[in-house]
Amino acid sequence: MSTLLKDGTGGGFLAKVTANNRLASEAIVITGEDDSIRVGDGWQISSKPVSFTSSTASAILYIKNGDSRNFVLDRAVLVLGTATGGSGDWTFRVMRNPEETGTIVTNALTAGISNSNHGSSKQPSGLLYRGVQGDTVDLAGIAGGAPLPIQQASNRTIFPLGRQLPTGTSIAFELTPPAGTTAATAVLVTHWYYDVAGL
Repeated sequence: MSTLLKDGTGGGFLAKVTANNRLASEAIVITGEDDSIRVGDGWQISSKPVSFTSSTASAILYIKNGDSRNFVLDRAVLVLGTATGGSGDWTFRVMRNPEETGTIVTNALTAGISNSNHGSSKQPSGLLYRGVQGDTVDLAGIAGGAPLPIQQASNRTIFPLGRQLPTGTSIAFELTPPAGTTAATAVLVTHWYYDVAGL
């Protein structure tokens, strides 16, 4: 028994068959982040500009997922201003599951939140706080993330983090200016989306 493949090029309801008897098809591939943004479930969450007058280690962003879906952190963008009086590197740390304490949580300053779909007013669920100089997080005795040195000349650094926060889990970001700093400004912008496909 044979199967007849009929060439319906341009008809809109029949498939094209090539001269080599191959069925032609076309696919569009989008990322999980793009799919979530399409339905309003993607955000940029930022520390807003943080001012420093010393080289004090400071928690600048804290996020805890309050949704039943995984909250996915795709990347973080760190923008550094000139560190007046400072010498050496900045230090950046990503901290896993800090406690719901520390001054960044008790001060409860709302982080900068922007929906990546300009036609959506949806907001993420959970705790989303920005910090100021000297703010802390409580790691409950658990070691924080490895300190990452950032050269002063690197005024914009992209970290492809690829983290997932299931319900009730958290993450925090700490920044330390170069030693001797008397004035500096920095901002951290993180890119998030809900795993709407449940992948």
